[in-house]
Amino acid sequence: MRFFKMFSMCILMIIFLNACSLETTKTKSEILEIPNEDEYTTLLVQGVDEEGVSSESTSKVITDINEIQAFIEKVNKMEVVQPPNKELLEKSKELNKKGNYFFILSDKETLDNKVYTINFFSDGRLMFQEPNGKKQEANGAGQKMMYLSKEKHSNVLLEMKELLNIKF
Repeated sequence: MRFFKMFSMCILMIIFLNACSLETTKTKSEILEIPNEDEYTTLLVQGVDEEGVSSESTSKVITDINEIQAFIEKVNKMEVVQPPNKELLEKSKELNKKGNYFFILSDKETLDNKVYTINFFSDGRLMFQEPNGKKQEANGAGQKMMYLSKEKHSNVLLEMKELLNIKF
């Protein structure tokens, strides 16, 4: 009987510890939908040069609705995860390196109303803004980069650069 109690206790502890470790290591994935997808009329693409500086030569404004819709269709409803803040912060530090891009959707060319940002990284990961539909304020309030693509999509960046004729 004593052996049975010890064995049962060990099994319960293993199950408990295993359940706890699964919760902390697993990241729940979800499908992210870009808000207001039919309202965007401008797409700003911005990269950086070798020194990590953006300029007119590393920026392009696209107003062709067909190109904007093709872009949205390619990245909309992508499977994403919400990683720990530390991982998001580390990934954000890479944005000032050549080969990484900001793709900013807006309903105005002045980018002062509805704005949605997606960051493309050279390793194929995408970082998405929280789909809350909030207006981005001048100080960045209302915009939180919250999600990373679950998989690396190196081909998507190459396709977007070709589709949108991006040479930087």
